[in-house]
Amino acid sequence: MQHFRGFAVEVPILYSMMKSLRVAFCVALLSVCGLKADDSGQKPQQPPEEIPDFNNLDEYVYVPKTTLNMGFRFIFTGPKTTFWGNSSIPAPENPSVSGVANISHTYHDGTVNSDSRTISVDDGNGGVTTIPVPSDGKTNTWSYVSTNQITPDDYMTFHTYSAQVADPTSHDRSGVANAGVELAASREMGKLGKRFSWNITAGFSITDIRSAIFANVGANITTVTDTYDLFGQIPPVAPYSSPGSASQNVVNNAGVSVTDSSGTTVTQTVDQTTLLGNVPLSRTTTTAFSADSVTNRYYIDGAYYTLRIGPTLVMPVGSHFKVNLSVGPALIYSGASFGVEEFLYPATGDTIIQTIQKENSHLLPGYYGDLSIQYDVTETAGLYVSALYEGAGSYSQSVGSGDVLPGQPVETGGSGSYSTRINFDNQSGVRAGMTVKF
Repeated sequence: MQHFRGFAVEVPILYSMMKSLRVAFCVALLSVCGLKADDSGQKPQQPPEEIPDFNNLDEYVYVPKTTLNMGFRFIFTGPKTTFWGNSSIPAPENPSVSGVANISHTYHDGTVNSDSRTISVDDGNGGVTTIPVPSDGKTNTWSYVSTNQITPDDYMTFHTYSAQVADPTSHDRSGVANAGVELAASREMGKLGKRFSWNITAGFSITDIRSAIFANVGANITTVTDTYDLFGQIPPVAPYSSPGSASQNVVNNAGVSVTDSSGTTVTQTVDQTTLLGNVPLSRTTTTAFSADSVTNRYYIDGAYYTLRIGPTLVMPVGSHFKVNLSVGPALIYSGASFGVEEFLYPATGDTIIQTIQKENSHLLPGYYGDLSIQYDVTETAGLYVSALYEGAGSYSQSVGSGDVLPGQPVETGGSGSYSTRINFDNQSGVRAGMTVKF
């Protein structure tokens, strides 16, 4: 009995040990399964990402520091100009050789061309043909413009005119108002104390440049005169051009107009041509000084470009206004046409006009000063108005007798030139426009 009793005691102990082993086996099995899951490629679950905190945004706000100005400028006193020089005005016409008969001669106050008269003759075949009249030293093809061409003894004169300007003086023209456009940009650089700040400003502008002046100039006037014979005829009334004819009524011996069977008045064509000699009797050339026979119009027409850069002092006034003061260097590029219109007033015929013109350009260093008031309508847009003062040096350009505009006569051997000085000092004006900050 003791033996079985001992056995009975050991059985519960063995049962308890087996139970513990079973629990350990289950834990081990779960661990192995976990390892198998890791080996199959499955990743452990990651924690969710945190949402950024956007409450503090001061570091991410962009503060605009660049201001763009766009507007116009108006210069009260533009560049000053001075003009001087001398040049020749050629005769627009060529009268041809003097001693050759029955050729074309062109003058400033008329023409004398070859004779165009013809006669009708039998052509020998029952018809009629026309042939030139035998030369009799006369022509029926000529014209003139003024009674001043008739001499006291009833000869006809024709002229060509040329001039050589002889003007020792210079002619000044004060600066005239000119308008233009501009574009400028300013970059904030920092503070100067509690009230002020400073910027760097760069600007570009285009402004018209115009100047003109009329002046009477002295000149030596050369006149070539050809004299023709009227053969004692009464000179026709000026202006006159031949050949000429007129239609007139046919009258009977009683002076009554003749009519045809239908009652229509019968007319006839009557030759009213006054014949003139077909070769000049003489040719004379005279030169005389005149103080009022030539007027010159000097002019400049173009534009100049201004590039400026410099510091700007900024002082806020209230919450919307700013006062800006900017000074610095500038660079001016000027491109303009310089020309002279010469007006010669001859004794007979129309005014003779010659224009010489030439383009030129120049680069000049300069300076500027600008005081402006800026009004900020919003944080990024506003308006401005300012007073402007700028200047640069001066330069000269010339135009010569060889610079005649196309289509105008050029005198062989003509000489002389005109010059101008363009002075950009002491220019003042205003600027206005809008501002954009970015």
